[in-house]
Amino acid sequence: QHATIAMSNGFCLFNFAAAAAFHFQSTRSDLSQVKISILDWDVHMGQVVADIVSKHPEIIRYATIHQTPAFPYLGTKREIQNNILTIPIIAETTWTCGYQQCFNEALNFVFSEEWQLELVIVCAGYDGLDSDELASVSLHSSDYGRMTRALLDRIRLQQQSSSGSGKAARLILGMEGGYQLQEMAGGGNLQQAVLETIKALLE
Repeated sequence: QHATIAMSNGFCLFNFAAAAAFHFQSTRSDLSQVKISILDWDVHMGQVVADIVSKHPEIIRYATIHQTPAFPYLGTKREIQNNILTIPIIAETTWTCGYQQCFNEALNFVFSEEWQLELVIVCAGYDGLDSDELASVSLHSSDYGRMTRALLDRIRLQQQSSSGSGKAARLILGMEGGYQLQEMAGGGNLQQAVLETIKALLE
């Protein structure tokens, strides 16, 4: 999320989401028809992803839900700028008190009707957990299962309503932040949040 072409940044050695998007594009024969969405639920805004994506509005959309104020101290306004949606949230936001609504708004943006997706890339950070000490959002491990199920539901719905081939969009989740490893962490730790995500994918 934070690494640039020239250097690492914010715990990121390379920018997997942008690299994955452009690699996928390179495999398609008709580049004008490629549509990719990046959904970022890491607790920090991916400022370099946003910068790269902003230069390619015909190919990629990016939606980010992130705590503010927090590193990298950008994306402080709830707004759409062409192909980028920024949704800042305050500390202590929970799934039922604000986050679910924000997540649905992000889904509406990346799955809009005129945007016939081929690929969804998730910046799957788990540092929004209530137990994570590097941020102050209050999600529980089970909430990541909810988000994954909601994503899969949107992919299925788009497939059913597609007037084209009816092929389902592909889904990639890339591990981002998440630093709570303690066994008895309140609300769940990194391992439990990842497990909830995998369980949802296998249902």
